[in-house]
Amino acid sequence: MKKILVLFLLSIGLFILDNALMPFFAVRTFYPSLLLIFIICYSIVNGKWEGLWLGVFTGILQDIYFSQGFGMNSFTNMIVCIAAGFIGDSIFREKRIVPVISCFLLILFKGILMWGILYLAGAYVNMANIFFSGIYDMVLCIFIYKPVYNFCRKDYMQLRWKF
Repeated sequence: MKKILVLFLLSIGLFILDNALMPFFAVRTFYPSLLLIFIICYSIVNGKWEGLWLGVFTGILQDIYFSQGFGMNSFTNMIVCIAAGFIGDSIFREKRIVPVISCFLLILFKGILMWGILYLAGAYVNMANIFFSGIYDMVLCIFIYKPVYNFCRKDYMQLRWKF
């Protein structure tokens, strides 16, 4: 129960930081998404099933805030977190290089998915925004991955079988 509460509060806090503080750190109008970096890193460390639920929850948060096209962020976050979980199952999670590169590629993948959905809906999104935001997120992921990894190794974040 503590794990769920901590993830809930952390997700809400990162969501607030994303929308209130991160635009002030914009570089040429591109700013990172701490919430997206966190859920990708969390999914890499903990696997596809835990990442799936966290991705859907954070996607619903984003969909509530951006009311046009409800469900797009939930769907794309879910797909990205499942892919991150599959990547995490086949790598050494202790090392930082593969998760950081995976984070960059998964952020690009989410951007392309969102672009495709919006294109089918008749909206236009500049593809350069996706690439430069992905680079900014990758740079931050270099510093965020290890704390997320250590956070996921805490006793209350581990599921232990009790007989």
